[in-house]
Amino acid sequence: MTKKSKNPLYVVTNNGAQVEQAKDLLDLLIKKFNLAPVIEILKVFLKMLSENVKSYAMFVEVKNLIDKYLAMIMPLLQTFMAKTA
Repeated sequence: MTKKSKNPLYVVTNNGAQVEQAKDLLDLLIKKFNLAPVIEILKVFLKMLSENVKSYAMFVEVKNLIDKYLAMIMPLLQTFMAKTA
């Protein structure tokens, strides 16, 4: 049995026409900014890249690409998390 949060998070979209409960802060951001399609595209892209790794050299290139994008995203997430804490 899951314990309900004392202060649940809600997302209001479509000018107040839709209200959804969010599981956590990340879910709230995904719903608020309608990022679900973007995340799905990223999942497909990463799956495609990982399926095409046939050698160590290709693995290193894919790893470097992922690290490059994570390095761009992490400061944004850290800034946002610091403001919400």
